[in-house]
Amino acid sequence: MFQNIRSLFVLAIAVILVTCASGCFRTRVDWKEPSYVPSPIGLFRPINQLQNSAQLYTTALQQEELQLDSCVDLYFEVAMATCHDDGGTQGDSNQCCLHKSALTKLVVTGQRFGRLDPRQGLRVCRNGIEEWVPITHSGFVWHPSDFHSLVPVGDYSTNAFRNHHRQPGLGVPLVVVLGGKRKATLLPDRCIFAATIRLARDHQVSHAASTIGSECQLQLFDPLRIDTAPHHGVHQRIAKDISATLAYRLRNEKSKFLENFIGSGSSDGESRLYLVEPYQPGKIPIVFVHGLLSDPYTWAEMVNELRATPGFFKHFQLWFFEYPTGRAFLSTAAQLRQKLAAARKAFDPYGQDSQLCNMVLVGHSMGGLVSKLQITSSGNRLWRSVANRPLHQLNASRENRQKLADAFYFEPSPCISRVIYIGTPHRGSALATRLIGRIGSSLASTPDENENEYRNILRNNPGVFSSEMNRRLPSSIDLLEPKSPLLNTIAQLPVNPNVRMHSIIGDQFLTYSLGRSDGVVPLESAHESRAVTERFVNATHGKTKSHPDSIHEVLCILQRHLAKVRQ
Repeated sequence: MFQNIRSLFVLAIAVILVTCASGCFRTRVDWKEPSYVPSPIGLFRPINQLQNSAQLYTTALQQEELQLDSCVDLYFEVAMATCHDDGGTQGDSNQCCLHKSALTKLVVTGQRFGRLDPRQGLRVCRNGIEEWVPITHSGFVWHPSDFHSLVPVGDYSTNAFRNHHRQPGLGVPLVVVLGGKRKATLLPDRCIFAATIRLARDHQVSHAASTIGSECQLQLFDPLRIDTAPHHGVHQRIAKDISATLAYRLRNEKSKFLENFIGSGSSDGESRLYLVEPYQPGKIPIVFVHGLLSDPYTWAEMVNELRATPGFFKHFQLWFFEYPTGRAFLSTAAQLRQKLAAARKAFDPYGQDSQLCNMVLVGHSMGGLVSKLQITSSGNRLWRSVANRPLHQLNASRENRQKLADAFYFEPSPCISRVIYIGTPHRGSALATRLIGRIGSSLASTPDENENEYRNILRNNPGVFSSEMNRRLPSSIDLLEPKSPLLNTIAQLPVNPNVRMHSIIGDQFLTYSLGRSDGVVPLESAHESRAVTERFVNATHGKTKSHPDSIHEVLCILQRHLAKVRQ
């Protein structure tokens, strides 16, 4: 009974931590399959080719219901007969809808019955003769072999972001799903990206890419990088929905912010650096670092807007750092430092890509402090703030001394030239000193192996460490104590003079004890005197990173960064 009460108490505290400290709420996604034209017989008068197409479409619906793969051939015939009506907002809406419904059904049933291979093409039977319709891939940073599954975009709603960036036009918007792990790419296990598919025939076909005798081809376009396609001798906009990929990914993703705080974090219990697209030489990495009680999905709003900005992907690529937020803070910073160095070595072993030295870190809350330790020099300041004996004199194994050295001794990363702080508590947060912070600190977990190692170090070195270190390596919440000697030392570390820093600060609240703040971090703590710009946003702590003014400021900073890089 008492165990159940304790579990309920811990759960209640966890909910308070999530809602009050981080502003995180459960992400909701309502994803619906595309709506199709029902039996359209009678829509087109007088009887003509469109009426015949409508009859074929109705027959295809009936055969699909009977699980007959011949429906694929009929949907293909309808899509072929009506492809001149694929004008997006032009032409008769019934005709256009019939074409798009047939094309969408072709994608769905073609894969269901094993007739459509998104990597190569479509197999159809026409007049008793089997034919091959090739498929082309235009504008993608992905290889054709990456196209494992195509999912037509229907209607969806989510609280993860405000705007749905879509446009009508040629073709049908898709979500492409790539499964399977990929070594040495830093891509997540399950990649999802956007595409638009259209059926082109005759003069719209690139004969160099088509097979002999083909009168048509399926064309896949990257809507992030291609905006138009030829149609009847002129270029028209393609249909696109670039927000759908975010919603589709989030619909089956369990938010990991609580697990990352009181549990083991990522699948292997460690942090990870990953890309959302294959590495692209010559493009500037923007590395997002989430905060306490959070995970990379917290950036959905900002990523949605950045992706929709014209020309963004011509110059930038998106990277993310995920880490268990309840772990020892300095170890997390060391892991990011190591992973950035490893990525640079893997992607550019000969140092030929100059843009890898122009990285931009964007850190929210605690993520800003993790980012700060990538551009500062520790000297022996950090170690002196927690210990009264030199590290090399410590009674510990060589392996444990090396772990402490990685955490407490470092130089600025040569990869980073700009950092954007969003709601970052450079001088701590009073919230951490209150009951909620102390309970949160007690919930923060440390791997048993690391905990045992550190206890052995304390036991073998009595009187060496400060009171701040005597219990364990400080967790993220421990470090937020405004009186923390370690935090105050971090605030005074010298920054690489070649790095530009920027601050975005929430100031929605005015309280007697904290003054202006975002509800968690006071303005005084969020202020970094060495920042070259400072933008105040009327938002709470959890919403500062997704506020439209913050996103606009990030875009302005990135434009300024690009201009400087080009000089």
